[in-house]
Order: sequence, then C-alpha cells, then structure tokens
Amino acid sequence: MSLDQVMAAVNQNSVKLRSLQTNNAKISVPGMLGIPSLSGNIAAERPGRIRLQASTALTGAEVDLGSNDELFWLWVRRNEPPAVYYSRHDQFAGSAAQRMMPIQPEWLLDALGFVEFKPSDFHEGPTPHGKGTVEIRSVVNSPMGQLTKNTVVNSTTAQVLEQHVYTSEGALLASTVAESHRYYPEVGVSLPQRISVQMPAAQLSLTIDMGTVVLNQVAASPQLWAMPQPQGVPLMDLGRAAGGLAPATVGGQLSGADWYGPTPAATVASLPSSISPAPAQSLTPVQEPTIQVQQLGQPTQPVQRLPAGGVTRH
Repeated sequence: MSLDQVMAAVNQNSVKLRSLQTNNAKISVPGMLGIPSLSGNIAAERPGRIRLQASTALTGAEVDLGSNDELFWLWVRRNEPPAVYYSRHDQFAGSAAQRMMPIQPEWLLDALGFVEFKPSDFHEGPTPHGKGTVEIRSVVNSPMGQLTKNTVVNSTTAQVLEQHVYTSEGALLASTVAESHRYYPEVGVSLPQRISVQMPAAQLSLTIDMGTVVLNQVAASPQLWAMPQPQGVPLMDLGRAAGGLAPATVGGQLSGADWYGPTPAATVASLPSSISPAPAQSLTPVQEPTIQVQQLGQPTQPVQRLPAGGVTRH
C-alpha cells in the first residue's frame, strides 16, 4: 500500500468530523499527586477552535484552555498571581506565550481525532512500526518554523494511534497516544475514547477519558469561543511580551496551585447550555469502548479502513 493510499484513508475519516463535544470527560494529571480528579467539558470545531474547561464538583471551573480564530488563552483559577494569559496566533512564535506552552492549543484537535495529512507538507513512508502498524514521517510548516511529526497508523483500520511532534533540532514538543477507539456509525468515524497527552517543555501530562461524545452538533455560539474574563482578574497579553518575563509553564501553574486551600472568588461561566450534548438516552451508552484498536486481520465491527490487503511492508 502506497503512502498516498494510507494518507487518503486517514483524511477520508477526518474530513467527516466537523465538530466534537463532551460534557462528561474525566481528566487526570499523572505525576501531580496534589491535583484532584477533574471533570471536563470539551468542544472542538474545525479549523482550529477548541475549548477545554476542567472543574471539580465542589468548586466549579478551575481551568479554562481555549483557542478561537484570533487567539488562544489559559486561565488557572488558583494561579498566583491571578491572570488570564493569552496571545494572538500571529504573535505566538518567539513570544512569552511560546515559553509558557511550546505548541499552540489547536494542536489538541489532532489529539482528539481531527488528524489530517496536508498536501503542503512533506511526507515519507510508510515504514513498519510494530505489529499491525506503520509510521509516516512528515515535515510540517508552522508559524514556529519547520516541525517534524511522526504519525503511527493502524495498517488495517487507518486509526491514528500515536502522534509525536519535534522541533527542527529534534526536541519533543508534544506527544499523544490514542486508545480504545469507538466507531460512530451516524458519522462513519472511529475516534479514541482515551487520550494521553504529553508536552515535556510545558511540564504537562494529561490523560483524558472522553465520556459521551456528540459529533457534528456544536451550535453557533459566540460565548463558546470567547476568551473568559473573570471579574477582577487581569488579562495578560503574552504575544506582545517577547522580551518580558514568561509566566510559569502550563504544568508549572497546575502543580504550583494550592488545590486544597481556600477557593479563589474569581470564576468563569460554564460552557453554554445551548451547545450541550443531546440527551444521553439518544446515544449509545459509553460504559466500555465499543471498538478496541484493531490489529491485522478483519475488524469485528465496521470501521474506516484501508483497502483490502492493508499496508505493504517495505
């Protein structure tokens, strides 16, 4: 199977996905024992909009990470000093924002399943990676310069299992591992139910269990994609602070927060109810993933797949 056929199979799956939302994700931060288990509201929409809001049952919203068409932001309720950090996308490269978070948040769309091989990038492979998988190496043009991305694909189902992004010097910027894929017959897409994300330079490691996911139903809502502005909390433009002192990394802000001290008064509104998922009874319950990642051989249920024969080993 050629490189073009593998990329086409992945892209045909991804193009069916316009938006995604879940209001009952579970988020854990491995290695940071002081951080409680968090519930997550996640919304994502092409081409680069994402909103991740993490909360606890007792205190409400604690973290708000998002990206819209113009800028991205990060707010950690317990961060000291309090601030909403943000940057315009066109000012990110080389700024204090890049030192806080070395890769822009919209990359998280790829982690969630919006993976696409772009013809404007350089691709080579596929090469054998492991049992039933192949790897494609891409040189990606970005505002940060050329990056290298290694993508591991199931050679039968075309599910994307791993993505690793490196700087031109070979330093790992971000890595994601996708597991326990579930097939959504109403859209014809397989997406991971469990996602592990690592950003070493940001001192951040996340594991997300997606919960009940609704596809292609995000309603138009300016509030959803608007940067939060908690009362009394300053907005800090890191895109203009190229020579200034960068704040703590994303992971540093989370690990440095006093999660068991008094709850700060500042808060943000929950994601608007107008974009909440459809009632649970209209969905297939997600207690256990309905499709596990397939190895070589015939899938047990319908999934997007490569043409018969899989990928030829080289």
